[in-house]
Amino acid sequence: MEDIFQDPSFEGESIHFKKYLRGILKRWWIVLILTCGVSVPWLIYLKKQPPEYLAEVWVAFDNLTGNTPKNVVEIRRKILLSRTFAEKVTADMGLTVQLGAVEEQDSLKRGDVFKAVRTGKDQISGDYELRFHPSGKTAIYREGILKDSVETEKLVTDTFRLNGFSFMLHPAIPGARRRIGIRVNDFLQTAKSLIAREDVRFDETGSQMKIVVRDRDPVLASETVNMLAGIFVDEILRMRRDANKLKSTYLEEQLRLVQGDLNQSDAQIKSFRDTHIKGLDEETQETATRLTQVDNEINRLNRNKSELQSLLDKLNPQSPNFEVSVSARYIYPQISELAVFSGDADMGIVRQEFRDINSQRTEMLRRGVPELNKDMVDLSDRLNNLEFKIIELAEQKIKDLEGQIAGLTGQRSGLQATLNAIPQEELRLKQLSRQRQANEQLALSLLKNYKEAQLSEEVAAENVHIIDPALPPQSPVTGDKRTRALLGVLMGCFLGLCVALAWEISDKSIRTREDVKRFLKLPILGSIPKVKFDTYEFQDSEKAKSISSQIVTHDYSPTPVGEAYRELRTNLLFSKSIGTMKSLVIGSMAPSEGKSFTSANLAITLAQQKSKTLLIDADLRRGVLQNTFNVPKKPGLTNYLTGVLSLNDILRETYIPNLSLITCGSMIPNPSEILGSMRMRKFIEGITKRFDFVIFDTPPLNAATDAVVLGTLVDGVAIILRAGQTNGEEVRKRLELFENVQARIVGVILNGAGVEVAHEGYSYYKY
Repeated sequence: MEDIFQDPSFEGESIHFKKYLRGILKRWWIVLILTCGVSVPWLIYLKKQPPEYLAEVWVAFDNLTGNTPKNVVEIRRKILLSRTFAEKVTADMGLTVQLGAVEEQDSLKRGDVFKAVRTGKDQISGDYELRFHPSGKTAIYREGILKDSVETEKLVTDTFRLNGFSFMLHPAIPGARRRIGIRVNDFLQTAKSLIAREDVRFDETGSQMKIVVRDRDPVLASETVNMLAGIFVDEILRMRRDANKLKSTYLEEQLRLVQGDLNQSDAQIKSFRDTHIKGLDEETQETATRLTQVDNEINRLNRNKSELQSLLDKLNPQSPNFEVSVSARYIYPQISELAVFSGDADMGIVRQEFRDINSQRTEMLRRGVPELNKDMVDLSDRLNNLEFKIIELAEQKIKDLEGQIAGLTGQRSGLQATLNAIPQEELRLKQLSRQRQANEQLALSLLKNYKEAQLSEEVAAENVHIIDPALPPQSPVTGDKRTRALLGVLMGCFLGLCVALAWEISDKSIRTREDVKRFLKLPILGSIPKVKFDTYEFQDSEKAKSISSQIVTHDYSPTPVGEAYRELRTNLLFSKSIGTMKSLVIGSMAPSEGKSFTSANLAITLAQQKSKTLLIDADLRRGVLQNTFNVPKKPGLTNYLTGVLSLNDILRETYIPNLSLITCGSMIPNPSEILGSMRMRKFIEGITKRFDFVIFDTPPLNAATDAVVLGTLVDGVAIILRAGQTNGEEVRKRLELFENVQARIVGVILNGAGVEVAHEGYSYYKY
């Protein structure tokens, strides 16, 4: 047979998959309970859960100029998911109004009852009831209190208003129902619920947007998403018109002023030529031309400064020109793209970075990244910083323009001084011509920009439209309940397996050979399978009387238990690691682990091998071996150790050939001291010469240290462990008692193990 004492697994702990699998199978009831505990409520919830429908509508954006702003996707998403939009849809569709709980009303839907319904923030929430009387009157109750009485015909032909909401019924309802329940929910909570049921998605280019709304009513879902899309399109067009109108109004005002200056210049030149017709020499002409160029440049710089300052004023709340209705998102790009920054490298970098960041935000929003995501928040912060940078560069540009204007004004003064020598008539003509030319160029430029702004305003309505309105969905998105139910069952089963596995991992009791190796690193002398006795549980006083019936090795029948003790005997007598052994102490960690049972049966198997065997009951506190072999308890070991009797007086022959017994004897007050006495030492030396094998049955280690004391006087100590009951950590701590004494633990005996653990060949006996 394989030498069990050479198992390499003694060198360290090992975790075995089979052990955990056995633990899970043993605790199958936990898996079953948790599976039922999770899956049953889940199945009940699924059964009661009403179906939910999803309606969607597509909106297209046609960019006629081919230059889409980078932040457009973010703006559109924020508009759609804003509280203002949700409140408007809630009010226009009366989403707070639902059917209440009234008998025979379960089959009705909101669209079957209401032909039109609308609500507002000032509504009074609560449960209402309409009671239709045969007289043609309808009584309206709120929380059981009569609030109004109205002609039934009025409810189906006109909109009826009550407590901040209004509705119109379908004509068939009063005749088909005696009463209708209406529940008016909180307005703000309904708007928040709508936002939670919305979803906005964009295609890869950002030119098409899908709006999705979920609802339990398929008709209401389609109507809600269509209303949401319609309001969104109207709002986008309004914002674009406002932006174009802002630019158009500013250009129109500037054009009107410049046109007036141009008309005045024409009149002055005509008047001058009518009275002063003179020529100019070449030098005068050159000076005058230069002065005209300087004036034109000054006018251009003033125009750029005025245009830039006007846009900055729209962003400044302290400015009288600040307009709340204009979105700041349209002004920052407009500032960065002004002609005055065409050669500005800093503004060019900011403008490009502004576009790139918006592109990144557009892509992340298209992938469904939420706005509160860390990366999204970081991009928003960078955009805010760039907006501040645009304002800073714009203010710096105004200062630069003022400096350039001041410098050109100085040049103009010098040129003007040069012309002072020219005759007054010629100077006057040149001044008038120069002023008219400057006004004419400015007017042409403003007129061009004004026409472009008007064109943008006229074609703005062509940029956004609904591709296809949503239709009521035919099937719910929550229809596949079988899959969800199966997932619930699997989740419960998985939870049960996890709990059973965690229980097994936390279980420190020794059950198998692998547990012995893992906790103690001691050789296993043998594994004794479970022995089934009467299921009646004896008290301590009665248990001793029952032991005599537990001798299972008195005959030679090939039972699993008998074979286990014979294997134990073989390991003790012939193992190379143990060597020659004539005396053995058998101890246990705690009571009821089978210490006396094992001692008796092991002694019988040794005697059956024709070896003169002596079994000594060294449990001087609660010995029970006298009952096993039906002999008197006194005299015994204590009577010999106290010097009262001789060895022959306490030595008893049993009905088992070659097996002698020494009982514990009379009770004494100091059993541990007497077991370690010199008389005990001489006693052991004498009996080991007289007998081939001596077995000592000792008290449990957690009750006394007698096994440790005797272990120093014999050849070896064997520890009994009860499978599934003995704690491995506690055994390890108790065995530390043997580290400081001259005692040798030869191994452990695993008692109460299953047949498959005790010996894999025991199934041959079919026990």
